[in-house]
Amino acid sequence: MSVPAIDVEALLDGIQNPVHYVGGEWNSRNRDWDSAPARICLAFPDVYQIGMSNLGIQILYELINGREDMLCDRAFCPWPDMAGRLRERGVPLFGLETRRPLAAFDMVGFSLPYELGVTGMLEMLDLGGIPLRAAGRGERDPIVIGGGASLVNPEPLADFLDLAVIGDGEELLPRIVELQGAAKRADPRNWRKRFLERAAGLPGVYVPAFYDVSYRADGSLGAVTPNNPAAPAQVERAYVDINDYIGPTRPVVAHGKTVFDRASIEIHRGCARGCRFCQAGFIDRPLRTRRPEKIREAARAVIESTGHRDLTLLSLNAVDYRDIQTLIRDLREELDDQGLDINIPSTRVEPFNIDIAQALRPEGSGRRRSITFAPEAASDRMREVIRKEIPDRELLDTVAVAFAQGFHTVKLYFMIGLPTEEHADVAGIARLARKTLEIGRRHVGGRARVRVGVSTFVPKAHTPFQWFAQADVAQIEEKQAFLRSQLTDRAIKFNWNNPLNSVIEALLSLGDRRVGAAIENAWRLGARLDAWDEHFDPDVWSRGCAAAGIDADWYVLRERDDDELLPWEHIGVHTPKWVLRWERDRALAAARGENARIPSAAYRPK
Repeated sequence: MSVPAIDVEALLDGIQNPVHYVGGEWNSRNRDWDSAPARICLAFPDVYQIGMSNLGIQILYELINGREDMLCDRAFCPWPDMAGRLRERGVPLFGLETRRPLAAFDMVGFSLPYELGVTGMLEMLDLGGIPLRAAGRGERDPIVIGGGASLVNPEPLADFLDLAVIGDGEELLPRIVELQGAAKRADPRNWRKRFLERAAGLPGVYVPAFYDVSYRADGSLGAVTPNNPAAPAQVERAYVDINDYIGPTRPVVAHGKTVFDRASIEIHRGCARGCRFCQAGFIDRPLRTRRPEKIREAARAVIESTGHRDLTLLSLNAVDYRDIQTLIRDLREELDDQGLDINIPSTRVEPFNIDIAQALRPEGSGRRRSITFAPEAASDRMREVIRKEIPDRELLDTVAVAFAQGFHTVKLYFMIGLPTEEHADVAGIARLARKTLEIGRRHVGGRARVRVGVSTFVPKAHTPFQWFAQADVAQIEEKQAFLRSQLTDRAIKFNWNNPLNSVIEALLSLGDRRVGAAIENAWRLGARLDAWDEHFDPDVWSRGCAAAGIDADWYVLRERDDDELLPWEHIGVHTPKWVLRWERDRALAAARGENARIPSAAYRPK
């Protein structure tokens, strides 16, 4: 049955950033709705300028629209003024290209790279006319999918998702769309359960409704048990060879500025380092490396198709790429260096050297540039605890190389509240920042700037630190105040996060299925766009948790025993629990100043 398009322009009078709702960007694809056999809308639970910077959305959008049998559209969480307009006029949230309501699609797939997008997802479902909970959806409703890094613990969102994609989606998502189409054609009036049973057999697909959850008397998890023969006891994440996919080669070029307004090429997926706080380093194993010729092919295509002159080589640690300086120089040569500015994200310190610095900022480049390093901790002891063993001397030598090559600004990222942290570890942040500025002034004089970003440690599922408690808000605020008192030079800019925001992030990272009720309550009370400081309201979350009978402190401030069943243990990421326990105990040994080379044999299953 044909679904009429929404008159979007009639909604936009007086709306802030109206171009964010009209589609039609360069490289967008407006496919014919009526002739499409299968229709999926990729949804990002944050605003347009954030979602359009998400590489995963761009990859899947290009991949699915490259098939004749599938139509792919995009949707983003509207700003409050547009959300209010839609509700006021009774108009559902829509896909940008087709302008059809979200409820009219066969599938709506949410990308959830960070936990604080959850209320944005509920907002989009409600605005789109889709029942919030999977149990309330029928044969006429779309399948609601969740994917992204935060879904390695899918339990807090279990009641809202028909299925979760665990891991890489390039091969899995098109296969899911195919299965749904086949199920609908076989029985248009009774296809939903049959489809979910078939999808549950795919590696990387988790169907929450096919699992029963029980709890012990002390409130901890008792068991997660399949209730459908199609559901495996353990869901293993999906992997792809990134050399099989060079896209996106024609990414959609956003209307107006976005957070990352540049072309991006993924050169690695995963990380071989194993920093103990880092979820991505454990859930994305093994490290997969894109071949240089594939990178050059993708870079040439994306620069030609977008007109961008900023190119970022994306990786958890780009300078670990073998011969990264040669790759950068080859890209400049191949693309005739047409004003091309090549960047890498924040990086580890120890592989950085003068050759890489020169490749990033070649001689004669007059452009003022910054470089970002992520030591994460500011003492040798704490860096050994987190497994970033970089001596201060090496860190400062690296900073000197960057300034000597003409970089004017060095950005340093740290965390506070890490397990076993002491005052000296926090004081070390100010000490290193001042020394960095001193080195910068020796090289570039008064132009030297240091930016210090300090975030709060959040324990994450599937990491060696998943058993630890998060530091409480009062402790974090005290450490932030101390650093503000120490970092007073006007050439040092200090940024910190709201620790109350981190409490909710930890609740969503470590929570079980019961936390879903708190999420829904918080959304109904007005929680929206929680990753934005100006929109985050801790009181709303506190009330939402209280109404659901959820004690956030029990989830966030409690250390977990080794024998406690964790809510995400039925999700496999190819890093066994014994490896995480071994790494945790090595971290504790390092904190005590003991030899952290603990044999692994005692931890391996007998």
